[in-house]
Amino acid sequence: MTDMDSEGSIPDLISLSQIPSDMLQKIETDLLEPVVFNQGSSTSEGFCRFTLQNKGFLHSHSKLFMSVQANASVGSGYFNPHTGIGQIIKKAVLKIGNKTLNEVTEWNALFGAKSTLIKNENNVEREFYTTGRFMNHEFRYDAGSDVSASTYGLDNGYEYSDSDSSPGTQELNIPLWAEMDGSTPNDSPTFSVDLSDLFPFLKVNQLPLYMISEPINIELTFFPTTGKRIQIDASDTDTGTESLIRRTDLKFCADYVFYGDTQLMEKFQQANRDMSFSFVDYRLIETSVSQSALGSGVIRNLGMANRVVPRIITALADTAKGETSILPGSSNAETTLNSAGIPGGIRYNVRYNDRFEFSSDVVNTARLFSILTDAEGVPFITREEFSKQKNMITTQLLQGREQRSNLEGFFFYLGTKLTGGRVGNRGIELHLSGEFATSVDTMRNFAEYLRVARLTDGMFEVFNA
Repeated sequence: MTDMDSEGSIPDLISLSQIPSDMLQKIETDLLEPVVFNQGSSTSEGFCRFTLQNKGFLHSHSKLFMSVQANASVGSGYFNPHTGIGQIIKKAVLKIGNKTLNEVTEWNALFGAKSTLIKNENNVEREFYTTGRFMNHEFRYDAGSDVSASTYGLDNGYEYSDSDSSPGTQELNIPLWAEMDGSTPNDSPTFSVDLSDLFPFLKVNQLPLYMISEPINIELTFFPTTGKRIQIDASDTDTGTESLIRRTDLKFCADYVFYGDTQLMEKFQQANRDMSFSFVDYRLIETSVSQSALGSGVIRNLGMANRVVPRIITALADTAKGETSILPGSSNAETTLNSAGIPGGIRYNVRYNDRFEFSSDVVNTARLFSILTDAEGVPFITREEFSKQKNMITTQLLQGREQRSNLEGFFFYLGTKLTGGRVGNRGIELHLSGEFATSVDTMRNFAEYLRVARLTDGMFEVFNA
């Protein structure tokens, strides 16, 4: 960063960790309407585009507001507890001119992996009201006891009550303010998604919009209108109906930040006519799989030749699963247990640069969880949710659906930090085998790789590191 001898040092206004705490800031907020909006249909995806103004710095925690209207025949729709409103977004793209800065395909699946890193108490105390996520746990005490609990279940801050549909069974319901009742569409809840959650670039950088001479666009692709946008109560038997994104509630709340006086920002621009940003992006490698193929062992080349890849995330999915479950089809698919009560046949390894990341295949689920923790951080999921072991999730209900059968084994994420440096010409090979449910049909691999963006006299260029 250039020092101005007569005026003092110009602070780095791009890096979120470098801005002085006593810097004068002015924030201007615009509530933007989409310049393009397409609802989609039962067989086609929806789409919207927002165009930002070239002024100030774009705050990384600007929000996208969204709301979904259930069909009139649906009495109680809700967003799944793991990803909340994020379940409706299939793809997110940040463009500057005709250059793509960040592009995440199957964004909701990656959002699910990242959502496991949020503390349970943050989910129920904050995220439930902002994003619709409430993946939080509580002990379910045994009947007649205030101290003995043999199971645990979901907790959204509300008390369990006797189920109307299953007498004698306790049930957790979604509060009325978070439900989507098709008969009162105007009461559908509005939730938000952080801009930094949509685009990894904005986790560590702010965009100096006033220094960019090209148009800045945010493009979102939504799932088709049936089956994927909401979950429905077990009492709602009219499945396959359309859930529509409420156009009047779809807005982007853009916060533009101005630092110091006009002169300081002009000096910053003059001192940084040529500047570079390093950031990460995610490349999706999606493969169709089957129970038999996974049982025999899958070797999948993920590509990424000649790129710096710090880590990869692997998830298996049952894409046919829809609104009649607690989690949508974009979430992980379940593992299965062998006769000894452990996930059978699990073998995992990664090969690149003519070497395996692990000297021998990883077969222990506890070790797999430890590797995931080393790569991503501590995931706030339970052993049964990860590997289906222990049978401690309650059989009590959420919106009429049993929690155990809808949660156990559905958070089996695999994550690996790659330590071998830049990937060679042969790319990365994933080796995976194991016993999974017959419904598993898709394997998703997200390869995190380093990119560099360069801003020169108002024009952007993006290339791999």
